[in-house]
Amino acid sequence: MHALKVRINLDAPVIAGANDLGVLNAMVSCVGQLGSSSRSGRKDQPADLFITVGGLTSRSSDVPDEHLNWMSQRPLNIGDVISVEVLDTLNVDAPTCGEEAEKRLNDEREYFEHCKKVYFSLREKYEAR
Repeated sequence: MHALKVRINLDAPVIAGANDLGVLNAMVSCVGQLGSSSRSGRKDQPADLFITVGGLTSRSSDVPDEHLNWMSQRPLNIGDVISVEVLDTLNVDAPTCGEEAEKRLNDEREYFEHCKKVYFSLREKYEAR
């Protein structure tokens, strides 16, 4: 199976992967005032720096799909070194957590009813009086 081996500095690596994944990612995020010319809604707050390693199952059976996490917004510091290696392996780490993914609205009528419900809940807010 495809997997990602993620290492931060000299810490033990995490090998993320599962046989039933359709999505696997490692994302490094920097959020906030990142430069002297950028503005921030949070005065005198340092930028948030973090990494997330996760995935989404793509199961062919009636078992619900799940969002899985191996690292969930792990904080980073300036100077951290992150390496990501793409592997083909059977030896992976178990995810630290997971939650059922929302089902897509594939049925046209069901989707219409969903949109109608949202429309009526927001109508007063956006329509001119």
